Amino acid sequence: MKQVLGVMVLIAICGVVGFAAEIHLPSAAPLSGTVLIAESFYKTVNDEQVPLPVAVWQNENGMRTTAWFDTRIEAHPGDVIVIDPGQYKVDVWILTPGITVTTDPKAKGIADIWGGLEVDADNVTLDHIAVTGPRKKENMLSGHGIEVNRELLNTITIKNCLVEGNDWMGIHIIGPRGEIQTMRIENCVVKNNGSFGIECQGTENLIITGCTITGNKQGIHVGSNVQHTDFENNSVTGNSKANIFRKQ
Repeated sequence: MKQVLGVMVLIAICGVVGFAAEIHLPSAAPLSGTVLIAESFYKTVNDEQVPLPVAVWQNENGMRTTAWFDTRIEAHPGDVIVIDPGQYKVDVWILTPGITVTTDPKAKGIADIWGGLEVDADNVTLDHIAVTGPRKKENMLSGHGIEVNRELLNTITIKNCLVEGNDWMGIHIIGPRGEIQTMRIENCVVKNNGSFGIECQGTENLIITGCTITGNKQGIHVGSNVQHTDFENNSVTGNSKANIFRKQ
């Protein structure tokens, strides 16, 4: 695929050591192209700063590095990424554990990621975020809305989110690469996605509560590596193939 061209932007926002910071976007950093949220981006080799490899798409030369991203935002565990309402044609990878990504609660509307959002870190919370719309040439991700895609995770929480109109799965949870202890999806609307609304390949505990899941190919697809499920107070209707499918 053709890479988005743009000026590489590195934003480092550090609060007092030991205290969480609020990072406000897009005032602190532009939201366009490919965006990496991580704790660090370079290592020192022979007195030179060398971009770190990151576990995102491989290409013909192997793993990509942090230099591949258009925007790099430094965040640390406990930080809160606060995004202004609006639509952002952007693909986001989260590699910092223990952060929250949310729409500015003081503003009306919602921050809408018109691309994809991949969570590659533990104890991340997505709160009041939309991930919508079919992929365009500029968009780089697979076609899933939200993807949880790494190993040995404890808890991931997605709440109060809108996941709508994505080409493939609305929320795609890849478990067999490692183990996810608890996957929580709360008070979300997941609708009109081209494939499954929520697809979970493997986790110890899959908890879905208070969600509306409709208009997808399958509403909830529970993989054979999901050990326990807790589904309460959901409306799972009008999905074309099945509302809830459990793979044996």
